[in-house]
Amino acid sequence: MLRMLTSVRLAASVASVVMIGCWVNFYTEQISQGDYLHSLLGLGWDNSLLVLGVFSLVAGESATRRWAMVEHDEFRQRYLMLQQRQRRLLESTLGLVCELISKTFQIPCNARYFVAERDGEGRHYIRQDRDLAVLNISMPREFGFTRIHVDTPHIVSGRAFRERVPLFQELPVAHSDLYDPEVGRMIEPAQRWVLACPVLRLDAVTNSHAPEAPPHGVIVFYGTEVPEGPDRDDRVRTSLDYAQRFAEQMSHMLNMLELSTESEPAGAPVA
Repeated sequence: MLRMLTSVRLAASVASVVMIGCWVNFYTEQISQGDYLHSLLGLGWDNSLLVLGVFSLVAGESATRRWAMVEHDEFRQRYLMLQQRQRRLLESTLGLVCELISKTFQIPCNARYFVAERDGEGRHYIRQDRDLAVLNISMPREFGFTRIHVDTPHIVSGRAFRERVPLFQELPVAHSDLYDPEVGRMIEPAQRWVLACPVLRLDAVTNSHAPEAPPHGVIVFYGTEVPEGPDRDDRVRTSLDYAQRFAEQMSHMLNMLELSTESEPAGAPVA
C-alpha cells in the first residue's frame, strides 16, 4: 500500500510540474502578442494543461495525506502488538516472581501492580491494574479498591513510591484501625505484611533512573501469614532483590514503549 501511494505521489508531482511548465511556456509566448485575458483565451485547449496540472497537485497532496494516515495506522498496529506482547511477558514474569517470593517466605502471597497517575490537583495516586495481578489468597475488600494517594499515612506502597526504594513491612494485627474509613474499606484486615518496590522511570539518553521523574508505579507483594524463622531477615533481603530485579525489567519495558511512542511518524494524525 505504501509503495503504491509513494508511486502515485511521485507520478502526480512529475506530471504537475511538466504540465504547468508547458502551460507557462505557451502563455508566455501568447502574452507577448496581447493583453493577459486575450492571451489566456487565445490558448484554447492548451489551458487544459493548467487544469490538469492543478488536478495533479491536488492528487499528489491527497496521496501524501493518505500515505501519512496509512503509515500512522501501521505504526499504531505495530505499537499495539508490541504493547500486548510486553504485557503478556510482564504477566508471566510477575507470576514467576510471586512464586519465588512465596517459596522464599514459605507462605502464599499475592502480587499486584499499581499504576501511578495524577489527579486534577496535581497529587500522585496509585491505581490497581486489575489485569497485572497474581491472586493466590482471597481478599474480598480489594474488589472495591479504586485508588489511593501516595501520601496517605500508613500505606507502604505509597511510601515506596515517595522514597523510591523497595520496602518490606509487617502490619500490626489491628492495622485496619490506623486508616481513614474510606481507605480502610479497601484494605483486607487479615493482611499481615507488604513488600513494595517502585518501578522507576529511565532517562531516554542515559538509560539510568531519572530522579526528577515520578515512578511509573509500584509492584506490591503481600500476604496474610507473617514470614518467620531464624533466617527471616535473609529471606526478606532475597525477596526484596527479586522484586527489585522485576521492577528494573519493567522499567526497561515501559521505557521502550515510551520511546516507541515518541518515534511516531511526524505529521501523523493525532489519535
